[in-house]
Amino acid sequence: MPQAGDAAALRAALQGAGTFVWDWDIDSDALDHLDQDLGLLGCPRASLPRTRLAWNRLIHPDDLAASHAAYLRHAGGQAGTHEHLYRVRAHDGGWHWCRERGRIVERHADGRPRRMVGTLTDVTEQHARDEAEAAAAVRLERVAQHVPGVLYQFELDAAGRPRFDYVSERSLPVFGLNPGALRADAAALLDRIDAADRRRLAATIADSASRLALWRCEFRLRRPDGVPRWVLAVASPQRGADGPTVWHGYAQDVSELRELQRARQGKAAAEAANAAKTEFLSRMSHELRTPLNAVLGFAQLLELDRADPLSEGQRRRVRLIRDAGDHLLRMIGDLLDLTRIEAGRLPLELHAVPLQPLAAEALALLQPQADAAGVRLRLEAHDHPVALADRTRLHQVLLNLLGNAIKYNRPQGEVALHLEGVAGADGTQQVRLQVRDTGAGIAAADLPHVFEPFNRLAQAGSAVDGSGIGLAVTHALVQLMDGRIDVCSRPGEGSTFAVTLPAAS
Repeated sequence: MPQAGDAAALRAALQGAGTFVWDWDIDSDALDHLDQDLGLLGCPRASLPRTRLAWNRLIHPDDLAASHAAYLRHAGGQAGTHEHLYRVRAHDGGWHWCRERGRIVERHADGRPRRMVGTLTDVTEQHARDEAEAAAAVRLERVAQHVPGVLYQFELDAAGRPRFDYVSERSLPVFGLNPGALRADAAALLDRIDAADRRRLAATIADSASRLALWRCEFRLRRPDGVPRWVLAVASPQRGADGPTVWHGYAQDVSELRELQRARQGKAAAEAANAAKTEFLSRMSHELRTPLNAVLGFAQLLELDRADPLSEGQRRRVRLIRDAGDHLLRMIGDLLDLTRIEAGRLPLELHAVPLQPLAAEALALLQPQADAAGVRLRLEAHDHPVALADRTRLHQVLLNLLGNAIKYNRPQGEVALHLEGVAGADGTQQVRLQVRDTGAGIAAADLPHVFEPFNRLAQAGSAVDGSGIGLAVTHALVQLMDGRIDVCSRPGEGSTFAVTLPAAS
């Protein structure tokens, strides 16, 4: 009686863990379920498969051959036990992942298997967790491949010994060691750190561990080629349940950055400073607009004051103030656009934009400027092209190109705006806007630099106002709209700027 009770208790415990016991008579193919209730499949007792052949019909077709091969390896003596993971169709039609384990317990005199017993465990939830973890690991590795530095997980055990639990694949170009070497021996990396930096690095790690504060440290690393490199490492600490502190972090080679910081007079220093300049210009542009608008507002009030009218000389000086202020506002607007574009914070809404009405609107706005400069404007459009673009930003592009064509033209010159639909090299439909002028043109040596910010080329010392920002903004806006802008020019013959954009379907 106690034995029967113990067996029942054992079966109940196994069922509670999602494990069920089976007994297979191989000669007769009879399959006996000792618990009489294969609950993991939701099968009523009468529906339980009574033969191995019937059970095999429940196994997923993609898993059946591998399951049989696992049995043959055990039956043939190549494996001490039979074990296989496969999918089984449940009573409700869904698939369950099950792990089958078994052992042949009786054989015929000639060695043929006679009886086999084993267990079947429902591992559906565990399998889902394993797949989710594997998918997360794949996603992490894919992300890590595109990160310019190294992602890592680092810990100090209770004895203070370092260990890398995870290191992304880019450890070799940054540390000079592959992930396997770092996981096997973290001290290999510590040995490469410059002796002058080791004590400081150890102190910052200890401080981060004691306060659980963000760790950040720059240190010199000796690469296998003997060239010292500067590495910046940042990590967030987390205290483990069993005591060790684990840091989750990122490291990158910042040697070039430090070199740029030390050599501000060189080209590399200018590139490093450009990011700071962009941020500064963005902030200053916002700060300048408020007082500048106030100055322009007061200048306008002075012009409109009927009670105490200005003299003609005073009006002329106030107009100079307003003209200069308007120029500054335009420049600030261009600066803001440029910084937003560089930061990826300039939203666009692409819609079908008919080009003829847009071109007519831009030409009408610039007609007073053209009249004042003695330049004739002309629109050439033989069809009705429609672009897929942001209307506001395309209007801005047109105003920039037409405004420059007027501003840098000659007296009695001409600006022509040509619109047409064209076929792209890949056969897609596109539209083209060409702005041609009859100005002084651009030297061949300057053409590659036309769209560089703050570069006015040959106009840098001229009396014509400008900031060297407009064309940079224009170029960036066209690219944001999936377009291309090209320029061709010959000194003394004028310039042509061509914008090509996708056509609206």
